[in-house]
Amino acid sequence: MVEGRLGSFAKLLLLQGVAVLVLAGLVIAGYFWIYIPAVPMETVMRVVHDYGSGHAALPSPGTLARPDEIDEAYDTHINSLLALEDFAELERIAQKNRVEKGRVLGGSWKTHEYFTTTTYPLVDGAVTDRDFQQQIAIIKRWNAAYPESATARISLAGLYAYYAFYGRGPGFVDSINWWHWHLYRARTALATKTLFEAATLKERDPYWFEAMQQVAFFEGWDKRHERELLDQAIAFEPDYYHYDRHHANYLRTEWYGEPGEIEKFAEETSSQMGEPTSSIVYFQIVSSLACYCRQQMEDLPKASWPKIRLGYTNLSQLYGTSNTTANRFAFIAGTFNDKASSHEAFGTITAMDKDVWYTESVFETSREWSNSP
Repeated sequence: MVEGRLGSFAKLLLLQGVAVLVLAGLVIAGYFWIYIPAVPMETVMRVVHDYGSGHAALPSPGTLARPDEIDEAYDTHINSLLALEDFAELERIAQKNRVEKGRVLGGSWKTHEYFTTTTYPLVDGAVTDRDFQQQIAIIKRWNAAYPESATARISLAGLYAYYAFYGRGPGFVDSINWWHWHLYRARTALATKTLFEAATLKERDPYWFEAMQQVAFFEGWDKRHERELLDQAIAFEPDYYHYDRHHANYLRTEWYGEPGEIEKFAEETSSQMGEPTSSIVYFQIVSSLACYCRQQMEDLPKASWPKIRLGYTNLSQLYGTSNTTANRFAFIAGTFNDKASSHEAFGTITAMDKDVWYTESVFETSREWSNSP
């Protein structure tokens, strides 16, 4: 039983169709108040350490040739399988990803793309609560059909985590009302519970740690425990750079970091590697600052532009260029006033990345500058 292995972890009650609210250590379910003890951090970290215990970390084989699958097409394929409820094929692909450690064009791991799709509704336009509910229902049927599937359980956990952030709503901390805060906390607790359940299963997947990083971010773990989680994740899958990007996001100054911490982390991590991996990882970490927002624009110029440029060049040579990486590099090149590099990057962009530019006007202005004499 999950509860037996986790010791003091309390079972979180979720009644189908009944709102659940965590409030000061209590769960409101219908008309019943049930006390739910907080999960001690020691318990959480014990599960984190146990997850990778006995796992032999092997270097990623990389690719013999540049990948030809585009991330958007790969994501759409996984989403179509999910919509068709072809759980057998989803299981087969997840197992293949764990063995082959494949990448899509631009270097993103297929494992990351796979779970990014299963853990967030892939819809046209703005996502709605109904979209989340429909995806939760599908993945619950997947769990029922494959009760020993870690893939299905991790997908459900990641979906709860994103659903928590959706429940919180946009805006700064002081603009969030009490109801949305408690939706946020209740759903994050469900994500943790589901990840704990996945940890009792035989299958092990690198995305389990990435989903736990989301929980750590949403719950606001202190820096010591969040870094300990990162170290355990890297020990499990050393070349999975998505762990580093999650940590960089945690270190953004509007969240839990201080100015300069992301650049320091990028230098510290990349300095332990040889080329071309060193510069690629440096680019992947620092490019988390590619954002048209005040804090990131103040921090980005402190990074090493030559190493960023080398990292992007090496990444493109090994894995090709994706729309995502091209948008990030074009933004960074503009920050460092390198018109030639910006022009080259804009030449490979197929669509504006809103997470980088925010508005069409900023994107178009930057592109016009890169194309000017």
